[in-house]
Amino acid sequence: MKKLIFFLIFTLSFAKYENLITNLIGEQKYKEYHGLIQTLIQEQNASNISDVVTLLKENGLIELFFDKPVLIHPKFVFTNNNPIFNTKTLYHSLNNLGYYYFYPYKISKNTKYSITLELQSTHHIDPVNLINEIKNYGCEIKNIKYLDNNYEYTIDCQKEYIPAPVITDKLKAYLNVRGEYWFDTNNTKTVIISASKYDKWHPYIVFYDKNLNIINLIAEKNIQKNIKIDIPNECKYIKIRDNYTKENIKRGIFIKGIK
Repeated sequence: MKKLIFFLIFTLSFAKYENLITNLIGEQKYKEYHGLIQTLIQEQNASNISDVVTLLKENGLIELFFDKPVLIHPKFVFTNNNPIFNTKTLYHSLNNLGYYYFYPYKISKNTKYSITLELQSTHHIDPVNLINEIKNYGCEIKNIKYLDNNYEYTIDCQKEYIPAPVITDKLKAYLNVRGEYWFDTNNTKTVIISASKYDKWHPYIVFYDKNLNIINLIAEKNIQKNIKIDIPNECKYIKIRDNYTKENIKRGIFIKGIK
């Protein structure tokens, strides 16, 4: 009886990812390696998309590499249709994976927002790495298709967020080599921001709502050491940098919130 229950559970679990596997490696390869794939998933107790794709990759069933650099056009389809936030999440995820030189190749904003990128590479974007990286932004890859020598990702970003430090009532120091600082306002009403006494900071501060729409912007031409500002009611995130160059705040910033 226990074996029967286990078999049924496994069968249902495998069926859940059967469509994904077929889309990812192709119907012909799926038929050829069906038994192997089923055994691997059972032995490794693969229970999510990351596990399944990792097994396929580790066993050489996913096409990733080319003999020489070629132009590729990965496509990303977002189910929640929030272009500004979705694009930022995608670009940051790719940057964190080491991709910096890519361009929008095709954009669609019909029923769902989708963006196709163009980049030159010796390999496709590693789907396992992308699955794990985009989780850091509250997003989940639901499906992957291999079409016309390119990958198409369907991504659910209903719970999308920026993994930014939360502003508190304690004064904290931050240093970012990129010179751009993002913070979650945490319902803070007022914020005090300071630069190092050795830096020449020209404040550039942008206020965003939860969907990353700009609410307000402050851009100072004069040098400031400290600035105290009220945060708009609908503000969820703020971005802080120098109005001219990151070198002007290379020693970091100090920030404190007031409820």
